[in-house]
Amino acid sequence: MLSDYSSRVVTDLKTQFDEVQNLRRDLGILRQLYTEFMKQTKESLGTLRSQTQSVKQLANTNVGGARGYIDSGKKRLDTRSQNVLTDVEKLQDTVESVKDDVLKRNITPKVQYFKNVKKDIDSVASELESLKEHIQTIKPMWKKTWEEELQNIVEEQQFLSHQEEFLSDLLEDHKAVVEVYGHVEKLISLRGTGPNRMPRNRSFRPPPPEEGHTGLSTVMLEIRGAAVDPDKRMKAIETNQKNREKELASRSDDLQVELSEFVGGKKLKMTGGADEAERVRQRRNELTMKAMFNGTGLASAGEPQSPGSQDLPS
Repeated sequence: MLSDYSSRVVTDLKTQFDEVQNLRRDLGILRQLYTEFMKQTKESLGTLRSQTQSVKQLANTNVGGARGYIDSGKKRLDTRSQNVLTDVEKLQDTVESVKDDVLKRNITPKVQYFKNVKKDIDSVASELESLKEHIQTIKPMWKKTWEEELQNIVEEQQFLSHQEEFLSDLLEDHKAVVEVYGHVEKLISLRGTGPNRMPRNRSFRPPPPEEGHTGLSTVMLEIRGAAVDPDKRMKAIETNQKNREKELASRSDDLQVELSEFVGGKKLKMTGGADEAERVRQRRNELTMKAMFNGTGLASAGEPQSPGSQDLPS
């Protein structure tokens, strides 16, 4: 009876000890949540203070009037339109290169590279839409200033008309790029190697020889008789180098992408943070010292488990 009673007491003590450990771990998780909440609150308050300070500085500065607003707006509008022009030209070159790879060389681009091209198309579309809204917003303001400054009406109207025509051309170019990209995407989907599937065969299949083509001798004769254009060759080398750099930049390890998405999404289960880990480490050190002096094992001393040993996701 005494042994049964003592075993029940030991079992109850172990159960209570486990409950206390779980309670400590929960308190550590709450402490971690509170620390992150306070950190985010301080960052938000700091951002609000900086924005308030910038508004005060803007209110204290002398405003140059409508003429200064138009001059600064012209510079910003011209800079944005030139940047969009550069992006559209790069996008045209990229889509043409992808079209040549798919149609002429029978090479299917990598999935990540294809996704990056689609991301660039969406980014240029959003920038064009933003630029269009910006022009629609500033146009009535500029017209009011033109009424006050009659000597600048002709020049600024011509400038804005040029920007509108320029934007219309860019929209048409972007529309053509989207259309070509859609055709390429449909062709790849018809082949059964869409952007969500890896291609099974990426080997190059040369086109059938033309009539009258005798093979290597004909190629050597064409090379000998071809006129060498160094400028065209240097431009082709630069274009190939740019495409190569972009392809290398788009390469990424699938595991690394998955881990970054997993960690960025805050899907890891909270275990109490560094404070809980430090408390568990100190507790293990104390149990180790007691076991060394008492001559007992760590398991019999009730060694607590690491907070991350069971809570990490599989």
